[in-house]
Amino acid sequence: MVIDYKPGANTIIGTDFLAKSAPDGYTLGMITDSHSINPVFRKNMPYDAIADFAPVTQLVGVPLVLVTHPSVPAKTLPELVAYAKANPGKLAYASLGFGAPHYIAMEWFKLLAGVDLLHVPYQGSAPALAALVGGQVQLMFVGASTGLQYAKDGRLNVIAAGSARRLPTAPNLPTVAESYREYDFTTWYGIVAPIKTPPDIVAKLSREIGAALRSHELQERLGNLGLIPAPSTPEEFAAKLRADGEHYARIIKATGARGE
Repeated sequence: MVIDYKPGANTIIGTDFLAKSAPDGYTLGMITDSHSINPVFRKNMPYDAIADFAPVTQLVGVPLVLVTHPSVPAKTLPELVAYAKANPGKLAYASLGFGAPHYIAMEWFKLLAGVDLLHVPYQGSAPALAALVGGQVQLMFVGASTGLQYAKDGRLNVIAAGSARRLPTAPNLPTVAESYREYDFTTWYGIVAPIKTPPDIVAKLSREIGAALRSHELQERLGNLGLIPAPSTPEEFAAKLRADGEHYARIIKATGARGE
């Protein structure tokens, strides 16, 4: 397997390359939930996020956790909300930029909790985390494995999980949904192919990737990274892509979130 990185434009450049590639079964693309978010913000996309791709399988779910700098005098979600309401605009949160999933996750939380937080975008997770650990910003949604690791040595406090259910790796950590029932924000990775890739090849790829994801060895390795294996059939992944597009469209409309 040859990996061809094509970053840029919040994943659009690489995905556009895939859409225009030969549908021979040898060219696949790894996508994230940005695939479902981008069309909501950009009406002139170079491809159709649904019609131009053959879904193969979801790979994993990536739970997010809400973390704060230790200087924030709140250790639980209700305490954080109360502190934010008592200090409107005082708390700043980091994100990976306008339109990024972590940004939308926080904007949705702001709406449900009724709090005023200042958004500070960064070019990637590394500078955002560095700013949070350094105290330049006070809170952020990050991947669960990262947040839990930073909490072990006291550099950050983990307040709540963004997933609807408690994390297997942190069963004592409450979820945002326990305070705001409709909240459920888990990012993901999946595999797609150009739209005219033969269905039998798509089906075989889905079966083989699914078998690997169900293996004990890989499940253990992914679990150690804070990832949840989520193999699916092409039909199931297609349904998820459609549902996610509608889900994000509702959140973005309700929050007024901005794209890049």
